[in-house]
Amino acid sequence: MRIYRLLIGCLLIYLMSFDARANIVLGGTRLIYPGGEREVTLPLSNKGATPALVQSWMDDGATDSTPENSSAPFLIMPPLTRIEGQASQTLRILFNGTALPPDRESLFWLNVLEVPPVPEKSRNKNNLLLAVQSRIKVFYRPATLRSSLHDAAKHLKWQVFGDGAQLKLRCTNTSPLHVSFADIQVKWAGKTLSNTDGNHMVAPGGEAVFELHPQTARLPELKAQGIQFNYINDYGALKTVNAQFD
Repeated sequence: MRIYRLLIGCLLIYLMSFDARANIVLGGTRLIYPGGEREVTLPLSNKGATPALVQSWMDDGATDSTPENSSAPFLIMPPLTRIEGQASQTLRILFNGTALPPDRESLFWLNVLEVPPVPEKSRNKNNLLLAVQSRIKVFYRPATLRSSLHDAAKHLKWQVFGDGAQLKLRCTNTSPLHVSFADIQVKWAGKTLSNTDGNHMVAPGGEAVFELHPQTARLPELKAQGIQFNYINDYGALKTVNAQFD
């Protein structure tokens, strides 16, 4: 029976045509929403030759959110749009005025779901069209904040802990801004230990712990010589900071 089901599954896959190409390109990897602004915008471009249906919504961190259950305090215009091939569309993101912490940034996420059309030559065939979802960070930054992201990155506090062979790095952020990292390198006893997993972030007033690689034989204690990291600025560019341990 199991072999029969496997054969049926293989046959269905063979009969279906797949299309999982992402043609919609977002005009940024993150958005900053300055408090007091009426709206911010994000351009979308369809690099494909055919139209695409695009649905957009925001959430507060729930990866399984949908347009129906999202409770993020933002309105997106248009929430659903058709973008012709080789054409562009601008998303308008409007804050609805919900009370948010005035002394630190708040993090939200913008979701952009692309549903491709059925190819003309395949309309009379079985098709499995895969929707492609993009998700980027949106930082709501109160107008009262005067801190810069570069200052926040420079004033992070760093500590190494562990038994020498399983070293970890603790980062403490005393600023009101989120700091996102692309990579981190630690000089230790003449060796370079690093974390290049990407997509790491430390929240305002929070802590984050990063593993350091490679995990080698026990290293001498108290030999940390410094740290270098690349953080991601408001425009998605990498900026390098050299720091010392506390």
